[in-house]
Amino acid sequence: MLKLNLGCGYNKLDGYINVDYDPNCSPDVVANLETKLPFDNSSVDEIVLNHVLEHLGQQTDVFLNIIKEFYRILKNNGELKIAVPHHNHENFHHDPTHCRKITPVTIDMFNQHRNKHTIESGGQETTLGYQCNVDIEVLQVAYDCDTDMSNHNMQEIIDMSNTYGNVCSQVRINAIIHKPPRYHNC
Repeated sequence: MLKLNLGCGYNKLDGYINVDYDPNCSPDVVANLETKLPFDNSSVDEIVLNHVLEHLGQQTDVFLNIIKEFYRILKNNGELKIAVPHHNHENFHHDPTHCRKITPVTIDMFNQHRNKHTIESGGQETTLGYQCNVDIEVLQVAYDCDTDMSNHNMQEIIDMSNTYGNVCSQVRINAIIHKPPRYHNC
């Protein structure tokens, strides 16, 4: 089973190939995540991105190519596990290297089932799964909150974190890869 910890920095994971651009952190593999990754097509079972994706792809075409590259190397039913700072938390805003907000919807816009629904319903959401010829479905989302939110349901937590700052510090998104894409080939 091949598992990658991309953008590992100094946070290595046992059982994973730890990949980073900076050789100073002694990764197993030195690679630029904004270019072609040194892994074969459909060879990877799992990718972990822990506070990495918000640093990548300042230009939209670069970001889309990063997603396509993840899709290329992941197997059918491969897992994409993403943790990012919540876009409305001061930790997101303080870091000058954060170049892109990542939300669960950002990732699920690469879901061709969602794209099909958008088209059939006359929606205006960008059909990124169709456009990039990838199919990535968000299966699970969790919010790590700064305070006890046990008295609130998930929708209330989402609404509060999108309205007020510093409610949730990070968002964890687990997605699965569908190969071939379920509905559309460009």
